[in-house]
Amino acid sequence: MIGPFLEDGREQISSGGGIGRLTGRMLKKDRFYKDILDGLSLFYESQFITDIRNTALKFPVSKLGNALNRRQTASKLWLLDTLFDNHGAVLGKVHILGGWYGVLAALFIHDSRFKIERITSFDLDPTCAPIANSLNANNVDRGLFEPITADILDLQYAPESVQIDTLSLPLPDVLINTSCEHLDDFDDWFSALPNDILLVLQSNDYFSEPEHVNSVPNLAAFKRQAPLSTIVFEGALEFKKYTRFMLIGRK
Repeated sequence: MIGPFLEDGREQISSGGGIGRLTGRMLKKDRFYKDILDGLSLFYESQFITDIRNTALKFPVSKLGNALNRRQTASKLWLLDTLFDNHGAVLGKVHILGGWYGVLAALFIHDSRFKIERITSFDLDPTCAPIANSLNANNVDRGLFEPITADILDLQYAPESVQIDTLSLPLPDVLINTSCEHLDDFDDWFSALPNDILLVLQSNDYFSEPEHVNSVPNLAAFKRQAPLSTIVFEGALEFKKYTRFMLIGRK
């Protein structure tokens, strides 16, 4: 008998023998994808692919597949290429807000074009940090990456530092928020940002997604919502279901 679905979408089988059969299929599927990623990591000599493989095996019910899907990855690669073309290689200290599983941080650090001192990734969801640490295992060991569980609305910006509870961090050189559509208090958050750091902001017009409480209809509306005194780049990336907008500049 077929039972309810597991968190990752696989069917849960209620009978004892069925559970055994399901477990066997899951293990075979895990080995199948593990073998593929093992081969790719050797072919491309990629530590990133190895970290993806290890993370997928360690956290099988996470939404890692969503974080690495085609649209998510295309949006992040668009960000990397555009930032390099319009700003250059030297990024220094980077803060990524709403960093989820640390995919964007990993893409930055594994991209040899960029010179990065350290990336700190903030996310409100406490389940994200262990997955981000696993996905960036090599980067954590090298002192290049740290995830912090925090509400980005609680970040307090001072002239040379950022305070979160009792923790004090140096002010970033680059601040990235690719999830502006999720911020219902966007105006308060944006007004608290310092003027002298480079901002990389993304939003979209995907109004039908329930979690998108702050989507914008077009790029012009996004510019009005996030007024920048200096704009280094403005543009849009179209997908089948929605368009993603990006602004790079300073307040």
